[in-house]
Amino acid sequence: MESCLIIINKSAGTSDKISFDYVKKRLGDGYKYSCHTIPNDGEPNLDGYSALAVCGGDGTLSNVLNKVYDKQKSVYYFPSGTLNDKAKSEKHTKGTAEHHAVVGIAGGDVFSYVFAAGSFTPIGYTASIKMKKRFGILAYLAQVVKEYKVHRINATITVGDNTYAGDFTLIMLLKSSRCFGFNFNKAYDEQKESGHLILIRSPKHDGLLGKIEMFFPFFRVFFMGLKKEREGTIIFKETPCANINLPCITNFCKDGEKSQKQGEFEVCFKKTECNVNTIKR
Repeated sequence: MESCLIIINKSAGTSDKISFDYVKKRLGDGYKYSCHTIPNDGEPNLDGYSALAVCGGDGTLSNVLNKVYDKQKSVYYFPSGTLNDKAKSEKHTKGTAEHHAVVGIAGGDVFSYVFAAGSFTPIGYTASIKMKKRFGILAYLAQVVKEYKVHRINATITVGDNTYAGDFTLIMLLKSSRCFGFNFNKAYDEQKESGHLILIRSPKHDGLLGKIEMFFPFFRVFFMGLKKEREGTIIFKETPCANINLPCITNFCKDGEKSQKQGEFEVCFKKTECNVNTIKR
């Protein structure tokens, strides 16, 4: 009988609503199960298991995929985070065929749906676990006003024959229809081995005037949405791979967790060797 490790991240926003017994019932009697709780049991050893049941947020999923995306395993994802943006973008549910998911790889680090820096992006990793468990999505609202500020990330980004250089207040690589609760990427295709680059150039001014200037492109992206490729203050491109050069250390939000990058690196989208099935309650 094949073995399956069930991982429940108790730090995830809605993890209290899921149990080992629930997972076993959903997956059936075809596996011999082992159980692991994060953070109580530390980092799980994933070796020796043919299947993994991951119960947590999108960050928990990406941490597991970082270790097994290139291995032939079955991964069952039970979304138990606060936003679950990646899961809400997926059409696959229990009862459909398992599939090879498309993930992003940023300088060797796997992300399941978003890798972003600049305005608003720190809210993905600054909201406290206690607040997320108590208030859910509202926990992020307390961070919004604080993070509504102009960023000037000096970067050179190359996509195919196009190079974009200068200061940006938002740099985002996305494999999802949504991020931070906004369902705005209308060009999203789950099965395509590519993702989308979204750039917003920094406004001319800082302070209050700069915040007013940046309101309009952010409203255009997150409230009106994006479907067709475009260039200008807002850059929106579909790409299988982007080259990024950052002169300074830059903080990124990688599926809700903090990641720092500097220098030149690639962000590529590729299909996993493992089969991934998102199981929604």
